[in-house]
Amino acid sequence: MKLKNVGMFMCCAAAGYAHAQSSVTLYGFVDEGLIYTNNQHGGSVVQTVTGQNNTSRLGFRGSEDLGGGLKAIFTLENGFDTSSGKLLQGGRLFGRQAFVGIDSYYGTVTMGRQYEPVYEFVGTKSAVAQWSWFGTHPGDFDNMNSTARVNNSIKYASPSIHGLKLEGVLGLGGTPGNFGSNRVYSIGGDYNHGPFALAVAFMNLNNPSVSGYDGTISPGSAGYTSPVTNPVYSGYASASVVHILATGATYALGNAHLGLVYTNTHFIDVLPTATTPFRGGSIAFNSYEANVRYDLSPSLMLAASYDYTDADSAHYDQVNAGADYVISKRTDVNFVTVWQHASGIDSTGKPAVAAISSISPSTRPDQVAVRLSLRHRF
Repeated sequence: MKLKNVGMFMCCAAAGYAHAQSSVTLYGFVDEGLIYTNNQHGGSVVQTVTGQNNTSRLGFRGSEDLGGGLKAIFTLENGFDTSSGKLLQGGRLFGRQAFVGIDSYYGTVTMGRQYEPVYEFVGTKSAVAQWSWFGTHPGDFDNMNSTARVNNSIKYASPSIHGLKLEGVLGLGGTPGNFGSNRVYSIGGDYNHGPFALAVAFMNLNNPSVSGYDGTISPGSAGYTSPVTNPVYSGYASASVVHILATGATYALGNAHLGLVYTNTHFIDVLPTATTPFRGGSIAFNSYEANVRYDLSPSLMLAASYDYTDADSAHYDQVNAGADYVISKRTDVNFVTVWQHASGIDSTGKPAVAAISSISPSTRPDQVAVRLSLRHRF
């Protein structure tokens, strides 16, 4: 009887120990505000639009200590529209992230729907870090704001070694008999030393209409239409391959943080279709950005950025400026204004118009948008 009681005690103790080494965290972010745009489809408008700065989200993050320096980890995170309550990312239940993996002294291996190094390493050094969709390069053609997350992916992320981190992601296309169809891969490195940080990353998307832009029909198939709505690059979405090379650097100087970003995006073998009338062949975008953030006080941050995008026959200038005021540890008020100017001929073969990311295009070369939002984290 005593042995039985001792065994039961040991089992309970072991269960308690295992429980103590496991954790699941519920977290989220709610962003809602008012936005004024001087021209959307020809008219000015005031509206409530969620997620222009950072998409509202709800997530679960957990880990379990497996012993020997190993941990099982997972993240499930959705994005939603605060204005209507609907799911974003194509209506996916966990459209932002959904992965499981193992963390060890030698790095982390995860599998699922994940971010990739162009966004994780370089996007965090661009205006996206302050303004997200509002501040991203026109239409997010270079994935600075993670338009293209990687499905069916395997990722390895190294530990930090003297400030250097490396990461690689492979998204399996899943097409029988064709390993390269819809395949995505991305590699990158990030180096941090004192006030200085530098990152370089490369991304390849085969059949980007499906693998990157959430389309369901491949170019050349019956019923195909461009899954991209922004005219800056909607006409190039039928490319067979997209290459993105990105590099960014930041430097902290007292309360100021200075940043430079360069991206080259190459749409290769664009197929002419009814909604992608480009003449065919390849097209390259080069984007140059300078940004600055200044912490005026512990509760008030000011920021501004300028980027210039040079495409084959169109050019885009964009200026972002704004402020963020921290009310409490979890709540802040965010203000941002964006001006964009377009010139030349856009991807659809028409005179280029301004098209600030996440709002409807202007009918003119210029567009101004101003947003004031309340943001809460939990």
